[in-house]
Amino acid sequence: MFFICSKNPFKIDYEILKNFVASCHWDYFKKYNLFGHHGSGWGFAYISEENEKLIVKRDINPIYFSDWKNLTKIKTRFLLVHARKTIQPWKKTIENVHPISIGEKYLITHNGTISLDSFPDPQDPKLRDINTATEMDTRRYLCLIMDELKIKSDLKEAIESTLRKIHVNSAANAFLFNSRECIVIKNQNNSFNGRHTTLFLTKDRNTILVSTTPINPQLRAFEIPNNTLIKIDLVNLKSKISKLVIAE
Repeated sequence: MFFICSKNPFKIDYEILKNFVASCHWDYFKKYNLFGHHGSGWGFAYISEENEKLIVKRDINPIYFSDWKNLTKIKTRFLLVHARKTIQPWKKTIENVHPISIGEKYLITHNGTISLDSFPDPQDPKLRDINTATEMDTRRYLCLIMDELKIKSDLKEAIESTLRKIHVNSAANAFLFNSRECIVIKNQNNSFNGRHTTLFLTKDRNTILVSTTPINPQLRAFEIPNNTLIKIDLVNLKSKISKLVIAE
């Protein structure tokens, strides 16, 4: 997953997009292997240049088999793309393609796995019903964050409280976003089976790019430290970086 935001409207560079698509498929131009690749659909979100509204699109097909080049035609100040990987590709549905929305203040894209059994029931009845009906960790993750936000009113505190209550298998890395702001959550289990799930930040004076792997060869990518929260105002690109305090 990745997003790019800028002070001024832009069209995404083809090479950056191609590098992302290639990262979703090992041996991209070779025969597709059902297991291990991001083949369970993809979605994207962007802010309309005409009315500043957030537009979300989803596709059940793998991104590398889709017409992803059309993304280069979109002119926007914010573009987010997520390609989904699952160990049960035969269960893929369009409803589980990111970005995930539950009708609350934020949408989410998530990279990593969280133990389903570790999610407590939300206090809000609507969120509790969504939590009960889904077997998707990402949707339960968003439900719990939104439930905590209703209780605490402060987003950082809500995220910290959520992370204290769940068991992260590989990572709870996520982008929480709407048409006004994008929040980066970096929380990973560094000991998970020897594997490394992370996020990188690439920035210049007018643009911020956050991605699961470096995809802009023109600029140096910095790995975001674990337990970091980044809030980005999508209007003026002002950002605030803070430490997530997980241990009580």
